Amino acid sequence: MPRDEEFLFTSGRVKALENRLLGRSIIERILEAEDTEAVLRVLSETDYAPEFEEAGSIYDFEKALENSMKRTFDLIRESLNDRRIVRFFTLKYDYQNLKVIAKSRILGSEASGSLSRLGEVPLDELVKLGKDEADAAVPEAMKTAFEAAMRIYEETRDPQQVDLLLDRALYEELVELTKGIGHQFLKDYLAASVDLTNIKAMVRLKYMEADFRTLGKALLPGGTLGQDFFEKYYQEPLQSLVEALSSSRYAVVVKEGLEKWIATGNPASYEKLSDDYLLGILKKGLYKPFGLETVVGYIGARENEIKILRVLLVGKINGISEDLIRERLRDVYV
Repeated sequence: MPRDEEFLFTSGRVKALENRLLGRSIIERILEAEDTEAVLRVLSETDYAPEFEEAGSIYDFEKALENSMKRTFDLIRESLNDRRIVRFFTLKYDYQNLKVIAKSRILGSEASGSLSRLGEVPLDELVKLGKDEADAAVPEAMKTAFEAAMRIYEETRDPQQVDLLLDRALYEELVELTKGIGHQFLKDYLAASVDLTNIKAMVRLKYMEADFRTLGKALLPGGTLGQDFFEKYYQEPLQSLVEALSSSRYAVVVKEGLEKWIATGNPASYEKLSDDYLLGILKKGLYKPFGLETVVGYIGARENEIKILRVLLVGKINGISEDLIRERLRDVYV
């Protein structure tokens, strides 16, 4: 397990950067802004100013948000001895890109414009992989997962099977990555993320009336709730799942989020409460002067902040009411 002292330098940087995170007052000002020009004026006072200035238009906000997050990954990565900690966060973007490459191959279309720059595998190498070029410099685990995904598509002609297989491959890598890093905080965070994702997957599949085999493929590894648990409650009314988890650490998420989902058919409340629960775990980093928790907490806070801004900007651009936007906003780190 890495010692807290190994993170002294990076934690010092992080503590300075925490002061630039968006607080509730800034979020409220953006929410109450009368138009997109007013939104940009607020953002010009924040750490996002350079990226939005470079983007040139609020309608290119995805580019601005991606550039801002990439700047954070680069800054933290260069100050760490163990770069696997940043890899814990960037790996999902590489697998997201694998999905895009797979779908473009299935459809016979170009993928380059839809690829994220937040992963660590060069985009041109991923494009080579999609074209079956033998010299594609892609990590072996990802290459194996991609090839398996293409085989299962050829067998089933079902794009959902591609997503399920690549999701499982991602989390298998994350489990191994956290074992290698060897810090309980990261293991606990991953386990909670997996549990909440698996609960959501099970509920979605029940609404779809999917069979047991699909449930087994959809469940991700690394959680504390086992496959037997989900198989048992998959055969019972959803209220039984709520009751089974009412005394667990996920009680608040399940009680309010799942019950609202059951009542409305909309998972938005559950997803928001899940993100807030995970942010609550990350907030341990706020109260430590240095250590892995401090670094992981900040990176997770930045990703959460990007989600908040995306909700705000999509809402403002599309003229969604302030009340509806507010319902979808996640908690803030500071």
